[in-house]
Amino acid sequence: MFDFGTGLKNKRGERGSVVAAAVFGIIAMTGSAGLAVDIGRAELAQAKLSSALDAAGLAAGSTLQTTDLHDEVMKYLNVNFNDYLDSTITDVEISVDSTNSIITLEAYGTIDTTFMRYFGFETIPIGATSEITRATSGLELVMVLDNTGSMAGSSLTSLKDAASELVDILFGSAPPVDQDQKLWIGLVPFSQAVNVGNSHTDWLTSNSISSKNWGTTSWSGCVDARLIGEDITDTPPSSKKFEAYYWPDDSYNDWITTTTKNGKTTTTYTINSTKGPNKYCPQAVKRLSDDQSSILASINGMVAVGNTHVSEGAVWGWRMLSPRWRGAWGGDMDSNSLPLDYNTPKMNKAAIIMTDGENTIDNSNRGAYWYLKDGRTGSTNATTAVTRLNQKLTSVCTAMKNNNIIVYTIGFRNPGSNIESLLKSCATQPDFYFDSPTSDELHKAFRMIGDSLSSLRVSK
Repeated sequence: MFDFGTGLKNKRGERGSVVAAAVFGIIAMTGSAGLAVDIGRAELAQAKLSSALDAAGLAAGSTLQTTDLHDEVMKYLNVNFNDYLDSTITDVEISVDSTNSIITLEAYGTIDTTFMRYFGFETIPIGATSEITRATSGLELVMVLDNTGSMAGSSLTSLKDAASELVDILFGSAPPVDQDQKLWIGLVPFSQAVNVGNSHTDWLTSNSISSKNWGTTSWSGCVDARLIGEDITDTPPSSKKFEAYYWPDDSYNDWITTTTKNGKTTTTYTINSTKGPNKYCPQAVKRLSDDQSSILASINGMVAVGNTHVSEGAVWGWRMLSPRWRGAWGGDMDSNSLPLDYNTPKMNKAAIIMTDGENTIDNSNRGAYWYLKDGRTGSTNATTAVTRLNQKLTSVCTAMKNNNIIVYTIGFRNPGSNIESLLKSCATQPDFYFDSPTSDELHKAFRMIGDSLSSLRVSK
């Protein structure tokens, strides 16, 4: 016989089991959905952290020589990540290899859960890694550096140290890069003339040397500025020759003494660092080279003499980078077909123009434009002649930039408002001009240029 009470109890038990199963099912479904949501949020946060770490590494790596790397990474990481989806960065590890060419970054953190916290999981760990390779692209770089008399002493010492540091930054301690990415550096010391090296007699006009009295010495290698507009062009010597720089014996350079005794005439030559036909001719240029030690030796050999013709330094820097001069310089430049064509793939061209003073010309220093009274700038008026020299500098800078030569400029020890304005306009872009009133600022300028010349890419 059917027991209604017993049957009712069984029905209630079955119904209770179904309800319990439904409740557990809902909990499981809710947990699964919550887990999916939290995992999805963690994946988004991890992807954001990875891209932010790449960006921070690239930005900080571009200032490796001038800033604290960890501080810079954190600054950019905080800006780009900024507690994304309630996540927190707990640790950042940064290492740089011995050549300063590879930066490895690791970032770790957590993201707060939304649903999983009800199951005892309040955070999910996230992390990212990045590797930044600082690869020096192929580069032809010429440093056009002020070697005038005002640079004597500590100023020249600071310049030598800063320029040498830049060379070390660019070369690093890594082995040479591929041929199509080689680093070539040249040096153009300038004062009131530029010394192209005394081996280039084929660049000179006929009788340019033989027509002059050199006393007990010979031509050192300085040349006069060409005239009729050719002083601001890259016309090669095969098309337009130069005159040998020569400072004759006069009241400002008394190096020839003639005496007569007992009817016999004797000529005496006093030739030293401050007297003679090569007076104030600076150190010879250093042709583009991939030999780090020889470049450093040339920098260390610079001597401060003479007046300031910045345009002469700039135009010779351009000529060392101009493909129109290929085959003229000799040595490794000829054997490596340098300078390369403008816009050669994987190769950049750059010039650094540094000075501590305004352009000058007067009647007591006979430079590449001779004395002021000779009017070889186009005027015998001091103010007008300096204006002409300033215009020549602007013309040369414009020509270089028009040929995609990257131009950096440095004004050292407050050189004067006129030349500072010229240097600012001469630079490829505003932040490529560096105002360096102190030696520390000069060093910083060269380090920043070194960073600028290092191209960056994310390698992993």
